Amino acid sequence: MLLKPRFWGAHLLMVLAVAAAVALGIWQYDVWGAARDAKVHDLTDAKATPLASVMGGDDPFPGRDLGRPVTLSGTWMSGDTVYVSGREERGQQGFWVVTPVLVGGSAMPVVRGWSAAPEAPPARGPVEVTGWLQPTEDSGRPDAQPADDVLPELRIASLVAHVDADLYSGFVVAREASSGTTGLAGVRPEAVPDVSSLTSLRNLLYAFQWWIFGGFAIYVWQRWCRDVLEETSAPAEPVAAR
Repeated sequence: MLLKPRFWGAHLLMVLAVAAAVALGIWQYDVWGAARDAKVHDLTDAKATPLASVMGGDDPFPGRDLGRPVTLSGTWMSGDTVYVSGREERGQQGFWVVTPVLVGGSAMPVVRGWSAAPEAPPARGPVEVTGWLQPTEDSGRPDAQPADDVLPELRIASLVAHVDADLYSGFVVAREASSGTTGLAGVRPEAVPDVSSLTSLRNLLYAFQWWIFGGFAIYVWQRWCRDVLEETSAPAEPVAAR
């Protein structure tokens, strides 16, 4: 009964839901594992690698390459510059100056340097950048004024409202740049906040969440199958004689 063509759509929907849940769970689990692996490797002084060989514009952040020096070429998106508050340089509080670089069809946020105030000379034209690859920050600090160009942390999800292009899933702290860093203090690797352990733990919890969703989809499908069988096997009510 359940193999009749009119039921195929329901079976296909269940298979697609379970497959998607399993795949997304595996992805989140891999991200969690990569974040753990990254903690035991210090790639700060490694040889710079082309960004394209590490990640693409639509790829999840490669946790095993956290802190790896990368090189990229593109064009400054000066009008999309933002400032990240609460950054210390030689005991003084200030701001990171972050300007995206358009690399192909995606924008890579680049920390150009440090400034004592949320202002910096514009960066325009083509640029070549060498810097340290970092994942999105996500400590949960609220943004009291989301409409301005000052952010409490460099969270990629928050940059979506400021950058008119698809964004990479991480950012680069410039070690060297062919333009755009004049008048700014350089940001050292040790000034970059450590990745929160809660960030990788959240990925693990997301993985379990997706797998639970897949199990729930199977449960719903089983209940539906049982209801269909019960309806078709139930004896028809007798028609009252006139």
